[in-house]
Amino acid sequence: MISRQFKKIAASLVIFFLTAGVSQGQSSNELKNLQAFAAETQHGLYDTSLQRITYRIGDNINYLYPLYQLLGSEKKFREILSDAGYYDLLSENLARIGDYSSALEYEHKADSMAVSDVESRQIFKSIQALKNIKNADARRFISFIAPNYRVIMLNEAPAKPLHRAFAISLLGDLYKRGFRYLAMEMLNPGADQELNKLTYQTGHYTTEPVAGEMIRIALDMGFKLVAYEDADATKHTPRQRDSVQAENIYQVIKEDSTAKIFVFAGYGHIAEKTTSEDFIPMGMAFKRISGIDPLSIDQTDMTEGSNFSYGNAFYSAYLQRYPVSTPSIALSNDEPVNITGSELYDLTVIHPKSNYRDSRPTWLSLQNRRQPVYIKPSNKNTFLVQAYYQYESFSNKPGQVIPADQTYLQSGKGNYLLFLRRGKYILIFRDMRYKTIYTQHIEVN
Repeated sequence: MISRQFKKIAASLVIFFLTAGVSQGQSSNELKNLQAFAAETQHGLYDTSLQRITYRIGDNINYLYPLYQLLGSEKKFREILSDAGYYDLLSENLARIGDYSSALEYEHKADSMAVSDVESRQIFKSIQALKNIKNADARRFISFIAPNYRVIMLNEAPAKPLHRAFAISLLGDLYKRGFRYLAMEMLNPGADQELNKLTYQTGHYTTEPVAGEMIRIALDMGFKLVAYEDADATKHTPRQRDSVQAENIYQVIKEDSTAKIFVFAGYGHIAEKTTSEDFIPMGMAFKRISGIDPLSIDQTDMTEGSNFSYGNAFYSAYLQRYPVSTPSIALSNDEPVNITGSELYDLTVIHPKSNYRDSRPTWLSLQNRRQPVYIKPSNKNTFLVQAYYQYESFSNKPGQVIPADQTYLQSGKGNYLLFLRRGKYILIFRDMRYKTIYTQHIEVN
């Protein structure tokens, strides 16, 4: 008979191996090369006097610029941002450039809290104690219950475009069920906003290619975009900011009594309860002022890397016992259950770990809306390959257009793998200085 002490040790070992970086990703060789280049070539590469991170130079986007800053002036920005803030921004900008594995690695470094052995054993036991668990397909489950709600709120982690890919999978079903408004925290609330088409003025995070695809697809379907972020958020406390967000969403209901709204927000803003007397999240504030009970769906806890150490421990332990191959909702006796025990949200989406094809996650296919396309560069100095939709007025303002996909990751054969929908594209081949080497027209059939 196995002793009780041995069982405790075994449980601890299981949690250790589950949480010791298996799902956190690994830095790419291309990132290491860029880091060395940025450290050695500061002169003329970026403005070392800047005290903030930027990807816009004038009216033009430079996707490598924030990486030059963060990698070339690491010490300075660690002091300005704190270690956690530094890693968060590095992770977000790596995801924006298409290096998802490295983004996961640095996001993990941003979380300094460790899970103790005692906590690991408790998490392990809680997973073992779950009964009658079934994993339901998340998209189908949400689609099935959507007619019962006027407002559905889904959250994301900005460094995980995976969450935007899942949001895209919901758009078609929600539109069929009468949802016509897509309210997004990432949209520009300012007077210079552009919400009828995708440009660099649509929003800060919409310049990330998967977010850009979400905007394009939603507009093509007929959704009306709603920018609900507090225009003066930097001047307000978090509580004030979330209350303003809630009021802005409620304004849609007041102007359209039949409105059904899909809300896409960051992290805990959609929570329907609070964990602090000093903070009322947007979801809770909206429920109070509108009298409408939204369907709140979290997808940041139970995803690879999670958004905190305890979530990652729960996620890894759960997948070991109940593996999933598609985004799922855990059901116990046919009722939704939150694996972490949180009561902040109605539902929790459990994402499978990413599968990779030539260093790129296959969920970039966006549920087979896009297909893998290998690009062979003809110039040995090529570092970054970007694919732009030809129809988006590329020739007029190339620096203000969002690529459909981009990557600096090479396959073993020296090709670049992009995920693209059918259509005509202009490819830009850039060197490590972000200088255009040449362009190429292609059509994806």
